[in-house]
Amino acid sequence: MFVIFFIFLGVYVLPFLGFFFIMALLRAIKKIVKDEPYTTELVWSGALFGIIVWTITICGLTNS
Repeated sequence: MFVIFFIFLGVYVLPFLGFFFIMALLRAIKKIVKDEPYTTELVWSGALFGIIVWTITICGLTNS
């Protein structure tokens, strides 16, 4: 069950997570350039990056 969940996440949800990661990163860069606080964008981009890496790792380990 655990493996099926991560494979489902990797196939269907990962492209959306990647898109949201890039959007959060671009918003953070925009705020950095304007010299505004960017803590929220930093947290979201870090969390999305962690989920993406975790999903790829679990899918890679379970398929080998």
